[in-house]
Amino acid sequence: MSTMHWGYLDAGNLAGIYYEQSQLDMAILHYKQAINCDSTFIEAYNNLSCFALQPNHPQALSSLGSIYMDCNMMSVPASFYKATLAVTTGISAPFNNLAIIYKQQTAVDGLVNRGNTFKEIGRVTEAIQDYIRAVNIRPTMPEAHANLASAYKDR
Repeated sequence: MSTMHWGYLDAGNLAGIYYEQSQLDMAILHYKQAINCDSTFIEAYNNLSCFALQPNHPQALSSLGSIYMDCNMMSVPASFYKATLAVTTGISAPFNNLAIIYKQQTAVDGLVNRGNTFKEIGRVTEAIQDYIRAVNIRPTMPEAHANLASAYKDR
């Protein structure tokens, strides 16, 4: 095999490893390197550039939403699923994934409320557990972070 062949495969394999480790920025960087080494490396285009080549392609939009969802970046995927549905309603995954996101957001509110109740009755360890779960599901929720900090302070 040529050096170029190994170069794009190595970059593609590293991108896959970074993706599995939820290091999305590094995965994107290595997919771009793979494409620079071999512009015909279809897998890298499928995983990265489909969106760039066809920004309104429903499967690309849905796939990007799924990548962010898999990386637990829950504040991002809903916009991709909504964009998919603006282009077509012929794909069921965006509907299902939006339902999952909305259900998790409702669950987060419940976790924070239950955490508040636990904290008020002195069960701080259980409150902390609920706040941590809430932060893991919705990392951009300020109330969950503030309550977690307060619970740690009260411990």
